[in-house]
Amino acid sequence: MADFLQEAVDPTLVDTAGKLPDGLVREYATRGYLSMRQPLEQGGLGLSALNAFRLVRTAAEHSMAAAFTLALHTGFGAAAYLPLLNEGETSADILRACAEGALFGDADTEQSGAANTARATTATPVPEGYILSGEKIFVHNAAEAGLLLVSATVRGENTCEPALFLVDPSSPGFSLTSRHQYMGLRGADNAVIHLDEVFVPRGRMLAGPCPDRPGRRVGPSGRALRETAARGRLYPIAAPSLAVGRLGTQWMRDFARRRSVDGLPLGEHDEIQRLLAVSLADVFAMEGVVEWCLLAEERRPGLNVVDDITAAKNITSLACWRIIDRTLSVTATEGLETAPSKLRRGVPPLPVERFFRDARALRIAGGVDFLVDYRAARDALSALSSRTSQPVQSRRRACTATGAAMARLTARNRGHLQYATRQSAVFASVCRALTARHPDPADLHARQRTLIQLSRVSSELFTMAVVLARAARMTTEGDSTAQTLADVFCEEAGHRIDDAMRRLTRPQPADHARLSAAWMDGEGFGLPAPNTLTDPPSAQSLASPTQETTQS
Repeated sequence: MADFLQEAVDPTLVDTAGKLPDGLVREYATRGYLSMRQPLEQGGLGLSALNAFRLVRTAAEHSMAAAFTLALHTGFGAAAYLPLLNEGETSADILRACAEGALFGDADTEQSGAANTARATTATPVPEGYILSGEKIFVHNAAEAGLLLVSATVRGENTCEPALFLVDPSSPGFSLTSRHQYMGLRGADNAVIHLDEVFVPRGRMLAGPCPDRPGRRVGPSGRALRETAARGRLYPIAAPSLAVGRLGTQWMRDFARRRSVDGLPLGEHDEIQRLLAVSLADVFAMEGVVEWCLLAEERRPGLNVVDDITAAKNITSLACWRIIDRTLSVTATEGLETAPSKLRRGVPPLPVERFFRDARALRIAGGVDFLVDYRAARDALSALSSRTSQPVQSRRRACTATGAAMARLTARNRGHLQYATRQSAVFASVCRALTARHPDPADLHARQRTLIQLSRVSSELFTMAVVLARAARMTTEGDSTAQTLADVFCEEAGHRIDDAMRRLTRPQPADHARLSAAWMDGEGFGLPAPNTLTDPPSAQSLASPTQETTQS
């Protein structure tokens, strides 16, 4: 993959032109990358989930746009749902498209926003299938997809339920109306599509209400679909995040090696050492979380780590953001400078600025970070309120596992494990108290900031457990640095947990709602009046990326 992309993709040109090279998707198909997760007997490469992740991460280290196209196909494309489907027309269509080297895409978001549960796009039942009408924005792989997964609301005589369809973009009534351009991920195939009475055969409903039997559904359950989507996020979010983290640590080291301040090498300054160390520890943590999420279910069938996989989206993208933000600070103005500008003046053209923009997008893609945290905590607390107390046997197993890990950890890391154990107990008490104090779920769910902080504490505790377990294992394998990496990460994670818990238990927070309401009602607070804000762009300034590149 690395050799191929080095030859086929100029990442700087992709970023400035906003377009991937012609024929890249076809080359992906020829090399088998589009079917890397399919078994060998189905014509795929038969890669494990972790090896497929490594392939996407390698692509992202070269070009984020090139990786995103592949990652979205692998994580959210129709083939990802094959394990949920029985043999039939739908699975046969997907397998046929895989054999033909088709790229898959996903069309879910609408103008009203992705956070809304309902979908305005409609699917009207007709004798042989459905008629789809509506508009989708932020459609992944829209221009080159052979099949798109499209969400819609089935509206019939007694039906108004969500459904998922396989749509052929060559169908009459299907049109791509506008391409999106972002501050990051430039060149990734993303566009607006319009569905004007597009016919979809009944066999291409992936999941939805059964028209012949009211109250029954076709295909996998909503929960199974959500779990598959959670796993799918690892490819377009966690893999690029890890790629950026790995690159950022190398760029900081390269810069520090060739710079000094008043005769003292940059890498010998205390603050620079700290920034480098915590970044290396963040990469170590990301790697551990990914290994757990992608290997645990394979090695222990029946183990459900979907909650962990959901948390991994924010764990990795926020760690990635911390690293690239430090990288920009360490490299200072040179980090802010574009790679072509550096090349013109003869310094190493490290593309820090480009990956900084890409990294910020990862906190939004797949669900903005605070919304993912909120929903994860909301669902967990809802489950907690209806769950009986944990069996004693399970607690004993947990204590035994902790004792085994303790024996392989340094004194400092044993202290971190004891801290995580204590904080887990406190965290559990806080959650129980919240559910008891707010028996009405709607009342609890309205406390959004509380739930977001709970989710972040939960993610930090989970990551600490993974990091310490990884350090314990790697020590037995002869790795002498794992304990130090774990120590650095857990110290920083402890500070973040302490801060979040302090916020959670603050008796009287500031009145954010009052201030926000006043601003929404029109109070100026001395800020710019509407007529002083930036004017809308003119038609001339809306030139295509290609035109801008040609002019420059």
